Amino acid sequence: MYKYLLCWRYLKTRYIALASVISVMLGVATMIVVNSVMAGFSEKMRDRLHGVLADVIVESRDFDGFRNSDEVMARIEAVAGDEVVAMAPTMETIAMMKWTFNGHPITRPIQLIGIKPTERAKTGDFAEFLFDAKGKKIPPSFKVPQWVKLNNPAGQMLQEEEDPILRQALAERVQEQSAETGAIVGYAIAHAHINGKDFCLAPPGARIGLVFPQAGDRPKVTYDDALVVGYFKSGMSEYDSNHVYMPLEQLQRMRLLGDGEGNGAVNQVQIKVRDGVDLDALAMKIEGALEELKPGGYFMVSTWEKKQGPLLAAVAVEQSILNILLFFIIAVAGFGILAIFSMIVVEKTRDIGVLKALGASTAGVRGIFLGYGLALGMVGSGVGMVAGLMFVHYINEIEKGLSILTGRKVFDDAIYYFDKIPTLVQPSTVAWIVGGALFIAVAASVWPAQRAARLRPVQALRFE
Repeated sequence: MYKYLLCWRYLKTRYIALASVISVMLGVATMIVVNSVMAGFSEKMRDRLHGVLADVIVESRDFDGFRNSDEVMARIEAVAGDEVVAMAPTMETIAMMKWTFNGHPITRPIQLIGIKPTERAKTGDFAEFLFDAKGKKIPPSFKVPQWVKLNNPAGQMLQEEEDPILRQALAERVQEQSAETGAIVGYAIAHAHINGKDFCLAPPGARIGLVFPQAGDRPKVTYDDALVVGYFKSGMSEYDSNHVYMPLEQLQRMRLLGDGEGNGAVNQVQIKVRDGVDLDALAMKIEGALEELKPGGYFMVSTWEKKQGPLLAAVAVEQSILNILLFFIIAVAGFGILAIFSMIVVEKTRDIGVLKALGASTAGVRGIFLGYGLALGMVGSGVGMVAGLMFVHYINEIEKGLSILTGRKVFDDAIYYFDKIPTLVQPSTVAWIVGGALFIAVAASVWPAQRAARLRPVQALRFE
């Protein structure tokens, strides 16, 4: 009983130990906050990546693709069976996009993707990322509504003009500025973020020019026009600043890869898989089946995680390095506990001698200091855990307060495309952080405890 009484007394009266408690508290709280934010960002990023990409992607090494897409999808379905939910043929190509804004031409390199929108929506979250100019969701379609065709200066004048002759001239002008093909443009391509606001550079109805290569031994450059009918906003700048979607059959026709019957060439097949299916195992089965169809590694099969492997691995490495660096804070607290306990042993040599003379055992004296270290660790890690979880819970309110205080946004949603800071508290991570702090606190008190336990009563009293 005396061990617990002495631990409690030291905890209340030895105010120098507060330095160690505060160090442990700050270390635990910081690690919980950083891990929660990093896990939130990672989870959000994985969701966005998985939404843009299908579960499994089949690609051809030939840029011009393959014309037997029906046979390829039939082979996939035969191998996978009911594990496959949906498939969508796709054609991707490099391209240049050009349009005019306020009389100034703008040219951007893009990734032009030909899809069947309803089929593509079934293989991922494509439909969830489609918005109009006001931020409202739109259905997955390339249809050009009449109001979009009239959303230009000539169209606005046409709606206000009553003279039949002028209306005829304006109608011809609208027809010249219009196009039959609709395109969905990446949000970051069509918008500029200036002074905290988004300015639309390519509003719905804007006519864009698309330049891309045709197929053949000596591919020539071809050109096509399209009207902006919506925006693709996934929250991942890699895609929002690069992707432009157009009808698959139109892209096949312009690249001289269509047959006029809707069976043109594609260079990708996006595959949606049922929940719980092992994607890596399924990808290997599909790759083996397609190797029999066309040997020589013509088809490349990868999962969405493998497709984005370097990016996901970079985030995991960054999180691991941050954990190692932040854990040094708790290690510093451990050295503080070691120094404080060593001072206490020297200062209380006479008291230790009296305790042992009154019958305290070696294990009892050792237990006093080990218990004191455990108490410091429990108090520091407990307060740090509560503080860290509270900070995570109110992190967006704290961010708003800091933004007002500093006069600039701490978390700029224009960079990350998140409306708030994403967080994810993982109980297992909190447990190992608290457990690690307790272990360091107890480990730091082992040597001083052992030193105090080895003191002999007579020698302790004599030298004191």
